[in-house]
Amino acid sequence: MDGIHDVGGMDSFRDLPPDEPDDASPFHHEWEGVVQALFVAGLGSDSFELDRFRYELETHDPEVYLGTPYYERWLTAVESLFVESGVVDAGELRERAEAFAAGDAEVPDVTEPDRLPELQAGVREKYLSRRGDGDPGFAVGDRVRVRKRHPSGHTRCPGYVRGAVGAVVADRGAHVYPDAKAHGEERVEQLYNVRFDADELWGEDCTDADGLHIELWEPYLIDADPA
Repeated sequence: MDGIHDVGGMDSFRDLPPDEPDDASPFHHEWEGVVQALFVAGLGSDSFELDRFRYELETHDPEVYLGTPYYERWLTAVESLFVESGVVDAGELRERAEAFAAGDAEVPDVTEPDRLPELQAGVREKYLSRRGDGDPGFAVGDRVRVRKRHPSGHTRCPGYVRGAVGAVVADRGAHVYPDAKAHGEERVEQLYNVRFDADELWGEDCTDADGLHIELWEPYLIDADPA
């Protein structure tokens, strides 16, 4: 969807310093690792879909999105999806959070190591989106234009390529279409690797790169040279 999360290609952003958490951990704080584990557990147990999770993050209020730490946004999304799928009750979750805030609750010591292989397999399945070779509408070498759409739902089409012309350099086969999957629709579409000249996207004075390759689904594309 069009939202504050899609910042690719925006002007006026300064260079960001590299993020360097402690050498012993990829997280800055222990609770961030817990949130990551909750995400893995939810995804691996089929409590929610990957694209549904992404869409949940995108629905955050822009001010909240910009002012909230990364893993806190993740926690809010995971909580919402666990409630939506019936894993937890919203009222009980609220009461539990209030008890922790008041210092009246303890974290239960519960481990289920036997479930780890099951969860790992579930996560792998969620990231393996390929469903076949399909019936491609474009071939390698075709010039394509990205549709200028402004969807209200989830999309994996970056805003900065919409309207731009590129060339198909690879056909990836048929994959789960995230724009539909995020909203509960089972659908596959052809996926292509499309190369764009840098000046097509940024202008000749705005980059020293030669070009950019982006994975784009067929519904995003139209023929740039119609007969």
